[in-house]
Amino acid sequence: MNHALPIVILLVEDSPTARFHVQVCLKKGLQNSYSLLQAENLAVAISTLRKNSVDIVLLDLNLPDSNGLDTFRRLAHISAGAAIVIISGDTDEQMAVNAVRLGAQDYIVKGAGFTAEVLGRTVHFAIERNARHLLEKELASVRLDLEIADTIQQRLYPRSESKFPNVSLAGRCSSATHNCGDYYDYITRPDGSLLVVIGDVSGHGIGPAMMMVETRAFLRALASSSMPLGEILTHINRLIADDMQQQLFVTLFVASLDASGQQLSYSSAGHPGYLVKPDGRVVTLQTDNTPLGISPLETYPTASVSEFAPGDLLALFTDGISEATHDHQDFLGEQRVLDEVVSGRELPAPAILESMFTLAERFNGTATQQDDRTAVVVKTAAKPI
Repeated sequence: MNHALPIVILLVEDSPTARFHVQVCLKKGLQNSYSLLQAENLAVAISTLRKNSVDIVLLDLNLPDSNGLDTFRRLAHISAGAAIVIISGDTDEQMAVNAVRLGAQDYIVKGAGFTAEVLGRTVHFAIERNARHLLEKELASVRLDLEIADTIQQRLYPRSESKFPNVSLAGRCSSATHNCGDYYDYITRPDGSLLVVIGDVSGHGIGPAMMMVETRAFLRALASSSMPLGEILTHINRLIADDMQQQLFVTLFVASLDASGQQLSYSSAGHPGYLVKPDGRVVTLQTDNTPLGISPLETYPTASVSEFAPGDLLALFTDGISEATHDHQDFLGEQRVLDEVVSGRELPAPAILESMFTLAERFNGTATQQDDRTAVVVKTAAKPI
């Protein structure tokens, strides 16, 4: 309720004496400015509610055309969220209590206790409680929607590790909120090659999550063609640039292992990949291209990795891992993440992935996770001697 506007009160009461008493009490007991609508029966009350926005209804349960709790039920059904306070006779106070159990905010018993002070206080608290109840109900609905969206989104991530020959894959996403703007995927193309993708939409929450789903859909559709990686990113960029309108952008890295597992190529939209050699040397894989969604005219090349050899390891991670903070001051940093990968390079891909997340979580300590965290580890088998 906006307190700058007058409170709109609907008084539903068939007794002229009772209506006059309520008007006197409202004038004396209510400090807020208000406007008063009146109805002598339920039919008029329902018609009034359909034509007017009402903050609170003062309701007598026993009317010429309706009696008891049925009066409350019928009016509450069309009250559009207005607070309802029951005006009860001393002989039907229990009925008023039952109405409160069904959702009325409060009740007042006619008689000596029905004073201006009591009515003013009851109206004020009923409106405040009702506003809080409506807000809690709305938040619960929003929370449920977010949980459903998160469940759907989780199903879009790879359900099982790829069975690509001589390659071990491990990936994980940990969202900072209900919905995640990070993305990772494994896609087998018609020519038998394997695409490994990681992406990060700026920000986090429902908006970035929706853009992540759109990016995933475009990439999976285009991956079914024979397009080179760079051409795929160029097409995706053109498709989402209008939707983004420069409010969001997507950093994305996509790598392709050919069917033999002997050749690696990639394309990058503002997101690096890291090739870790068996001797611990790290080769950064990245182009100078901007993230997706910034310029519809951007074109993305496909790059071949000349240094790729069996036994190499590809590490991909979003800045939610590298920018984990300690005491809100120090960033973990890409180098420390890479040092962790290098030190565990002989471990299986799932173990390396676990160590990356553990590093970020320990560095973050008890602080709240500020950004989505995603990583993918691709470990190729060495050639047999």
